[in-house]
Amino acid sequence: MSCQPDHKTGSMERMCFIVTILLLFSCNKNELSGEEKADPDGEVIRTLSDVNVKADALKAEILNSDSKTGVAAGTIYYISNGGNDLNNGKSSKTAWATLLKVSHADLKSGDMVLFERGGTWRGSLTTKEGITYSAYGKGDKPKIIGSPQNYSIRNKWKATGTSNVYVYDQVFSNDAGVLVFNQGESYTYKKVVGIDGFSGDIGQLTNDLEMYHSISDKKIYLHSYKGNPADRFSSIEFCLKENIIKIGGDNVTIDNICVKYGGAHGIGSSSRNGLKVTNCEFGWIGGSIQRETTRYGNAVEIYGACKDYIVDHCYIYQIYDAGITHQYKNYTSSETVIMENVTYSNNLIEYCSYSIEYFLDQPLSEKDVMKNISFKNNICRFAGYGFGWQRPNKVARHIQGGWLGGKRKYPAENFSIEGNIFDRSIDILLSISALKEEHLPKMKNNVYIQSSNKNFGMVGVEYKQYYPFNQGIGELIKQKRIDESPIIIFAD
Repeated sequence: MSCQPDHKTGSMERMCFIVTILLLFSCNKNELSGEEKADPDGEVIRTLSDVNVKADALKAEILNSDSKTGVAAGTIYYISNGGNDLNNGKSSKTAWATLLKVSHADLKSGDMVLFERGGTWRGSLTTKEGITYSAYGKGDKPKIIGSPQNYSIRNKWKATGTSNVYVYDQVFSNDAGVLVFNQGESYTYKKVVGIDGFSGDIGQLTNDLEMYHSISDKKIYLHSYKGNPADRFSSIEFCLKENIIKIGGDNVTIDNICVKYGGAHGIGSSSRNGLKVTNCEFGWIGGSIQRETTRYGNAVEIYGACKDYIVDHCYIYQIYDAGITHQYKNYTSSETVIMENVTYSNNLIEYCSYSIEYFLDQPLSEKDVMKNISFKNNICRFAGYGFGWQRPNKVARHIQGGWLGGKRKYPAENFSIEGNIFDRSIDILLSISALKEEHLPKMKNNVYIQSSNKNFGMVGVEYKQYYPFNQGIGELIKQKRIDESPIIIFAD
């Protein structure tokens, strides 16, 4: 069985998402404006059906990808659920067993660590410089899961004095971003003190599957109108605040790994060179409180300078914040930050608040630059239709590279956005700005799909309004030199 989601929701408050998506998929009127362009595979995208077929094919390709490990320059180590950390790890028969062993092993640059397909490891992995982490054997991608265990344990869920509200009888110091039931069949709506009048009183948990991770006693409270949560769900994953894979050192490759159920980032890194993430799956990540009332969580992130950063052929879904991102800001530092040779290609990104996010904004630094940046052949779908729409500021878009009315530097050169499909957003499709015209990305051959009652968004210098997604949007995009050859499809 593939490690992939069922996107149904579990409460009346969120049924509107299902209805909206079903209505969008049922549309049969699609219009193509502008000159028809073939995508890099030689296919012409004309309708939503074409997009569905292409997305399904890419998803199947990613989920069933072979490990492209080649020949290791150093030693190959094997990890299996049936292994033992006392083994030498140098064959499948003498495999290690745990993430802790891998994280602390004396690995050398050029070594390779292979996880057995079909296996599951809970916790976090810290990588080391120059190491490739991939898969061996047959079957599903090996899963690294941030949730420490399955919390569908009946005697641990205790009834409180408040009707229909249960508490899990354990203290959790790391904030829970979301609880996921039955591999994505349902999920929680997190209540945060200070947002929408919530004070921390569990009596305010009045809707099914609303949850609160208490600031005072560090326990998790859940409204369940159908009784004990463990009687309703055979699987309950707690997405707690910790990066699932922590990048330590340069020139790390993560390949053919399934990463799920974490409250912070799936892969999180500070300034790094040579990070490559390929053929991976990321789902149900983020939502924990970063500070005060702000929640966060990205699938793959570098925060700081980077070079030769690649994310290719990954399936990414249900991320609270961004699917893929490189970012940095510091309003008091003059340190030079360079982001160079960044490529996001052939990824399927669905149900995230932002499919791709980027920013580099240091007003006191004169030599910062994002150089040789390429977003190519990605399929980005349904921005904002996932659990990230719980965010109080209600923003969603496929590319987040600027803010309405904002004045941010975002210095760039040789930045291209080409051959992507941007398929519907609950908010807008794109938000891209910079202080100088020459720092804006060059865009061509992208497909834009949206309902005519919503907005395209905006690409430009210090922009102050969104362009509506109406019958003239294709010509407007060309006139404004946003995209030289856009394909427009209406989903009405």
